[in-house]
Amino acid sequence: MEIIELSYPFFNKQINCEEKVLAMGFFDGVHLGHQKVINKAKQIADRESLKLAILTYNHHPAIVYKKLDDDEKKYLTIKNSKMKLFEKLGVDIVFNVEYDYAFQNQSPEEFVSNFIIGSNTKFAVAGFNHTYGEVDANMKNLPKYAKDKFEVITVDPYEISQSNIVSSTKIRGFLKEGNLKEVNQYLGHNFKTKGIVVHGYARGRELGYPTANIEHDNLQQLPGIGVYIVTLMIKNHKYLGMASVGKNETFGTENPITVEINIINFNENIYGNSLDIEWISKIRNQIKFNNVNDLIEQLADDKQKTIQYFKN
Repeated sequence: MEIIELSYPFFNKQINCEEKVLAMGFFDGVHLGHQKVINKAKQIADRESLKLAILTYNHHPAIVYKKLDDDEKKYLTIKNSKMKLFEKLGVDIVFNVEYDYAFQNQSPEEFVSNFIIGSNTKFAVAGFNHTYGEVDANMKNLPKYAKDKFEVITVDPYEISQSNIVSSTKIRGFLKEGNLKEVNQYLGHNFKTKGIVVHGYARGRELGYPTANIEHDNLQQLPGIGVYIVTLMIKNHKYLGMASVGKNETFGTENPITVEINIINFNENIYGNSLDIEWISKIRNQIKFNNVNDLIEQLADDKQKTIQYFKN
């Protein structure tokens, strides 16, 4: 898959100008609704023997036109993870555009002429709510701007049930609640993150449950505070683990939020290793224990529930 980094104004020498099908969207999470758009574009590309391209952005467009809080700046899928998901869906080319004021300030006609027509798009595919600038720059009006230079295909939303539409906003809400069942159902795949093993306080080792302290990218949205069943890929081997996202309040209330994972049946030094984490299910909320012995008893129970989950 070819990844082309672009900024406005576009230059023809930067843009892959083969005839193509273009799927448009930010695609945070690459959830079932996004997959519906990309799969529709893939069907057309295969039928017409054309390349499948994606138009996406380097950050959320809202950054340009409003102040976002720290959580709103985070993503379900950071760039590398999103690109891997695109590749799995059969995408040939990704245009990763720097979404800045100059790009946003194009009129709809300019955007269509500069990019969609300029990239030799024959079919433009996007979700029902996709926009490309001004208020009236929506899918309903795109055929008017296309001027018969390309065909427009609008994809309906993906409904989990009647009137229950899949969206990145809903998934972020479920993730904050720690509701991985809904998160993974709406994504159409298990929620995944990537982090590096760093040194922590080594409290887990003292309790008999050594943990890998995971440092994530600051832009990566994480599940809400709680204890979770996870799997990890370490040097091409999969392991079972229980992950704690929280402040370790048993040892103080002013601790920062950390991600610590007890990897079951594993006792190797992996400091500095990059781990792929797959978040499966929530075991419980975080608890502030009265003493360390109560914590150890709870960890033993968490471990049994984790092992039993996979046995079932």
